Amino acid sequence: AVRHLHEFMPQNLSNTAWAFATLGIRDEPLMAAIANESLHMLAQLSERDFSALAWSFSNLALEQEPFMNALALQVEFNMNQFAPRSLTNMAWSFANLSVDNKPLLQAVAAEVLSKTGDGITAALSLEDAVTNLKATAWALHFTGALTNHLDEGLRGRLLHFAAQRDMELQAKIRSHPPPPPPPAPPREVFAAQGADPEAQPAIVIDLPDLCVVHKPPGWEVDSADVGTGILLSEFLQRHFPPDEAPLVHFFEHQFGMVHRLDRVSSGLLLVGKTFVGFHNLGWQLNTGRLAREYIVVAHGWVDPALRLIDEKVLHIHAEGGRESRISEQGKPSQTLLTTLGHFSLRNHSDERFSLVAIQIRTGRRHQIRAHMAHVGHPTVTDGKYMARELFVRDRQWCPRNFLHRYRLGFLDMAGRPQEALAALPLDLRTAMSNLLAAGPQSAEALTEWVSDANQPQAWAKLVGLSGYDSEAHG
Repeated sequence: AVRHLHEFMPQNLSNTAWAFATLGIRDEPLMAAIANESLHMLAQLSERDFSALAWSFSNLALEQEPFMNALALQVEFNMNQFAPRSLTNMAWSFANLSVDNKPLLQAVAAEVLSKTGDGITAALSLEDAVTNLKATAWALHFTGALTNHLDEGLRGRLLHFAAQRDMELQAKIRSHPPPPPPPAPPREVFAAQGADPEAQPAIVIDLPDLCVVHKPPGWEVDSADVGTGILLSEFLQRHFPPDEAPLVHFFEHQFGMVHRLDRVSSGLLLVGKTFVGFHNLGWQLNTGRLAREYIVVAHGWVDPALRLIDEKVLHIHAEGGRESRISEQGKPSQTLLTTLGHFSLRNHSDERFSLVAIQIRTGRRHQIRAHMAHVGHPTVTDGKYMARELFVRDRQWCPRNFLHRYRLGFLDMAGRPQEALAALPLDLRTAMSNLLAAGPQSAEALTEWVSDANQPQAWAKLVGLSGYDSEAHG
């Protein structure tokens, strides 16, 4: 195919690159040849060709610097001729490849703003406009190019469109009310899912446009490509009538759930009750304003000097096995760590564990689990990211994956800071009673997290180990 690329029309080049990128086939010689051939026919490339090529190289994590530099010049001098979707795709591509060109990204954002004015046209739907604004904001934030002026402009336009969508949804509810939710599942369904029927979700914070819900283990956050078992959406629908929280009654709007939490995990979840609440939270997610903090127990003694895991995570949709892996083709992913304690297992002193508090800067599928396994410290009782033999041993003292989202920090609609906290649930506190501290600082951390009388602290305030909490760490 490489030998015949010179015979390709521009659209054939971009289509070939797009097809390989969509399939995740990282054929570097072929993609380099496509980039080189495209450079020779820049004048013939259409807006669609530029957008498809940029997305393809970015999706495959192939820098192709000469072509991307040429593309940047084309965008800079002709951006008034590009549609908002194309500009957004190229901004995302530049950011994903860490192209350092803040002035260009800021100019692209200004152009996207000017082309997504108050009036929506047939060529630009409300949904497209919202998607473009959110993706542009992410690209600018990720590259450090998001100024206060652009932040206010993009967010203001986004919430304007969100308010329009709320009016449309309210009209839809009045004319075609959603069906009532099904009753709570019978106790045998809870048993089949390994869930406690007495441990129900709870609304921790309830505001007019958004809420925070605590999810027990066994409940499914059915906001994406999942939807079996005990569904959190149905709890939300039973709790909130359509006129109070319209978004939670519609699957096509993710039931208002802003982010995920694995079925086997427990902890706090943000939900938008309206489009305004949903997109306000989504904006904070895309621009690094949401604080998502977790407590995990991991295998081995994590080096207290390990404070950041910065590895791209690729979601591979595998059934049964690992669903995500570390890959250059993945999305930028950053996990911050504070190691609070080192431990051994009671009656098995050769088995070592660490208590680790985590804050994530990005939220990829199974990010924490994949990152911790990648650095050699899989989370306890993780059936997907550890050997079967190790999983079976863990199950003897910890009934489920030891991962709990204990804190969320966010801004309400008025811009006021809000904080939601959730102490460790009983099953994980009980599991921790099987751990023996390696030293005094670890013992103190164990006491703090096992006690249900203590409120968890924000990740930034936690004091981690200054070194291995034992002289003989091997």
